[in-house]
Amino acid sequence: MKKVKNIFSCFFYILHFTFFLLIIITLLSCTTGPQSGNLTGTVQLAGEADHGGIVIGVYELAELDPDIVEANQNWPHIGVIINQHTEFDHRFGTLVKTGETDASGYFEITDIPTGVYNIVAIKDSFGFRYIYEISISAGDNSITEKRKKEKVKSKKADNDEDSSFNLLPLSFNLNKSRADLTFYPETIISSDITTPTTLESFHHYIIEQDIIVDDELTIEPGAVIRLNEGVKMSIYGDLIAVGEEDKFIWFTSNDSLFSLFPSPFSPITSLFEYKLIELDGTLNKQVSFCKFEHAGTGLLNHVNGFDISDCIFRDSQCGFKAEDVDSTLCSNLLCDGIDNLEQAGIYFLQAVSGIIEKNLIIKCEKGVRIKDNSSPMVENNYFFECEYGLELFESSSDVKHNEFINNLNGVRVCGPTSPELSYNHFNSDIAMVIGFSGYYPSATPLVRYNNINSKNYFFYVLYTSEKNVEATNNYYYTSDIEIIKIKIFDKEDYPLEQQYRVGIINFEPFSLVENNGGGIDI
Repeated sequence: MKKVKNIFSCFFYILHFTFFLLIIITLLSCTTGPQSGNLTGTVQLAGEADHGGIVIGVYELAELDPDIVEANQNWPHIGVIINQHTEFDHRFGTLVKTGETDASGYFEITDIPTGVYNIVAIKDSFGFRYIYEISISAGDNSITEKRKKEKVKSKKADNDEDSSFNLLPLSFNLNKSRADLTFYPETIISSDITTPTTLESFHHYIIEQDIIVDDELTIEPGAVIRLNEGVKMSIYGDLIAVGEEDKFIWFTSNDSLFSLFPSPFSPITSLFEYKLIELDGTLNKQVSFCKFEHAGTGLLNHVNGFDISDCIFRDSQCGFKAEDVDSTLCSNLLCDGIDNLEQAGIYFLQAVSGIIEKNLIIKCEKGVRIKDNSSPMVENNYFFECEYGLELFESSSDVKHNEFINNLNGVRVCGPTSPELSYNHFNSDIAMVIGFSGYYPSATPLVRYNNINSKNYFFYVLYTSEKNVEATNNYYYTSDIEIIKIKIFDKEDYPLEQQYRVGIINFEPFSLVENNGGGIDI
């Protein structure tokens, strides 16, 4: 009897322990399993009674280029600080979930994996609108609630000088409407602008064909200007195109197929290009906090004394170009992915003087090209992973306090002029190329007090560049003169019959310690 009792007792304990384990496993699976939430909100169409059919897309955040992020952290006063507002384009994004508004404008999207997303609203003939970095937590989430929380955080951060909180902007209209987001009908522009005109915030404007702006044009922060393929916009009148740090004005291609309807099954890698935005006529032109993307030439300047700052040029044949002017100033630009060998991220062509300063030039075929008697000052710029960081063709520019990092060629100098390059930091495959394969001979740059490192050559002199170059007091990260000689390709490295057409790099005396102030110095 006692034995039977012990068996039942053991069975009871085993059953109890098994039940306890099942409860623990169930609880763990509930707490560690995938979480999801719902998102609700209201979007309305201005001037419409029926607000249905607006597609709402939940998109993964744009991946910020780590090289640009690192440059932003190292030199926060140079170029443009990137974030979701500057980088996100739903046409290249990853769509997670979609929903659609009913006649009242209300939408509900369920079972969204918890996380942080960009929200996109899209409607044919109304364009698109973005709300950045919406956090989806488990359960129900309202865009209205998220907006209130962000506003409170923003106020706290503004009053706290030590706060590291960085509020990324929401792109919505703060009006008295009950809607979380208000859409405005697209405006199609197919004829010249001959009266004072304002392009309003968060409105979309489609430039269907080449137009001339002959009167005052004001473009408000957050406006989107979409240009058809190959279209040119020539602005002769006064221009005020001044965006804000959290509301850039956006010039982009009008890709009618992909710009209106998200498609996770047909991702695109490139868009067609508009031809250019051209400035001419009056000097009264202000351009800042604008994005120019998918263009032949993002912005072409023919206005003397024009000053541009805090703009982005990306994925185009040419970024910012100044041509046939006495002077132009450009600062705090981000040029990224400019891929035409004959153009550049920043291009001065017969632009006599000016300033190119505090720009980020990232992953371009040609970063900055200065050509044909153009001699702007080039100072405190960051050149990274370009085929040629800076090219000087017949230019006497002063080039000081720049960083040339991971370029195939840091600087090319060619033509019968004598630019001065000093206090720069080079770390590229070839730090400096002298000459241009038979064209633009006789360059005599003055190269001194730089910190020069390279994988292959410190200097590479091309055949027909027959002038000697003064390059003293540079630091080469070595005191071994034989290593320095090996990394200088000049007269002695050519066959005897060609040496009369090749100059010598006079590199002695060279510095045994790093030059103070070499590289960006602000």
